[in-house]
Amino acid sequence: MSVHRADLGTPVAWVDSDGLGWRLTRLGPAALRLAADAEPSAELSVRLATVRTVAWGVRPPALRDLVVGYRALTAELRLGAPLAPAAAALHAATLEAALGEIRPRRLTLPVAYGDGADRADLESLLGLPWPEVVARHAAAAYRVAFLGFTPGFAYLHGLPADLALPRRPAPRSLPAGAVAIADGRAGVYPSAGPGGWWVLGTTPVPLFDPWRAAPTTLLPGDEVRFEALAESPAASTGAWRARPATRDGDAALTLTEAWPGAVSLQGRPRAGVGHLGMAQAGALDARAFVTAARLAGAPLAAPALELAVPHATLRAERPLTAACSGGGARLRLEGRPLPLGRTFAWPAGANLEVRPDPHASGAHAVLAVGGGLAPAGGPVGHPDLVGEGSTDARAGVGGFGRALRAGDTLRLVADPRPPDSGWQGRVHHASRVALRLHPGPHGEDEAYAALLATAFALGARDRMGAWLDGRRIRARRPDVDSEGVPLGAVQLPADGRPVVLLNDRGRTGGYALAGIVDPRDLAGLAQARPGSAVTFEPAAS
Repeated sequence: MSVHRADLGTPVAWVDSDGLGWRLTRLGPAALRLAADAEPSAELSVRLATVRTVAWGVRPPALRDLVVGYRALTAELRLGAPLAPAAAALHAATLEAALGEIRPRRLTLPVAYGDGADRADLESLLGLPWPEVVARHAAAAYRVAFLGFTPGFAYLHGLPADLALPRRPAPRSLPAGAVAIADGRAGVYPSAGPGGWWVLGTTPVPLFDPWRAAPTTLLPGDEVRFEALAESPAASTGAWRARPATRDGDAALTLTEAWPGAVSLQGRPRAGVGHLGMAQAGALDARAFVTAARLAGAPLAAPALELAVPHATLRAERPLTAACSGGGARLRLEGRPLPLGRTFAWPAGANLEVRPDPHASGAHAVLAVGGGLAPAGGPVGHPDLVGEGSTDARAGVGGFGRALRAGDTLRLVADPRPPDSGWQGRVHHASRVALRLHPGPHGEDEAYAALLATAFALGARDRMGAWLDGRRIRARRPDVDSEGVPLGAVQLPADGRPVVLLNDRGRTGGYALAGIVDPRDLAGLAQARPGSAVTFEPAAS
């Protein structure tokens, strides 16, 4: 029996030919959640991977991403597009997937057990001698559930029950290739970084390479085994490759000074990479990006400079036409003040200073140059992943693969277009931010109501999310089976401090979602300063 919903144009609850139940729900105005009526398992992960493969092959143009979780698929769409075509594709994919699943790949990862391992802690907590810990881990057969947390990180089913442990009390720095266990599952860290899992050793196999069109070694549904190396692996040279050297005449702009980590190339978000654990990236304030590009005569398919902290100095290497939008910034061209939201000529050799302006509204700026910008040596990553060039710093893809540093040079992507003066205007951002909130998918009705009834203040914010200070909102069930999280999702961690997820969020998460902010309101949140008042209001159906 199927249950229908008119605005989706397809059943929202049905049973496939294998007897597996499915339920389709909306996640705000630009996402759908397809959940299976089954507990997480290796078999369900294979089915979900099959559904994703089938649905992506027949996706409508507006479907931008399909992200696999433990028991659900999250479909993200272009804002304003109808949801019905994507809903129909998902419904049809579940029926086709029931008729035949993808044939899993079989891979073996060599492991230097003991390399960087938490050996003493694992022996004590598990009550097993080290050789037995290694033997039990290596004897098991694993299945990739999904990729998330960070690019290429695979969550694996199949860990023996006698090796199950909770996470460490606090995360610490882990090496690239760390083979680890936690929460009854296994995983491998593709890159060095913080982690709360227990380490058994390391693998020399690179799990993420941004220069490959298919950048991840593992994919959902893969069968994986671990095999002990006889000796420690040789030092890895890593997967990173240098960009081509700058060619004479390429340079249009040089960054001579920047606030550390605050300047990156951002434009349109990246599509089709969520299942790889990669961020969508893109401008936090899409309105400011479009305004600056139009004023400067830059193509919207090329990124601009986003200054999350408006503190940088840049030198023109050739005559340029430029514009700066967004907020919170003061501009001086060779000491001459310039207004935001206006086109200006930038002579060769002239220095532009961008500095914070405590008297201006807004928090960060977008600087566009006629013709659009790219690294002088070309963007980092395989062309199939680079897309339109927005920077995903965790994946090392797009732009410089990182935040810009002093000495970086940029070139023009295309010939400058005539500036569109119709986009000129006074730049002003409200001191209070009201966010339209749609209910979340996890039945947290009380938490949703509490968000609507509470006045918050903006605390910390980065490209991953905005943390709100004020009343702590406790979820009825703070931990859920990890699944894809759409742009604007409001997570409620165990400490009750709400987090609004932004462009560089992890593509999957295991915290309850109390609501989904309308993506059109996130530009205001991106321009809010720390301490600004933030409130939620119910979104129209």
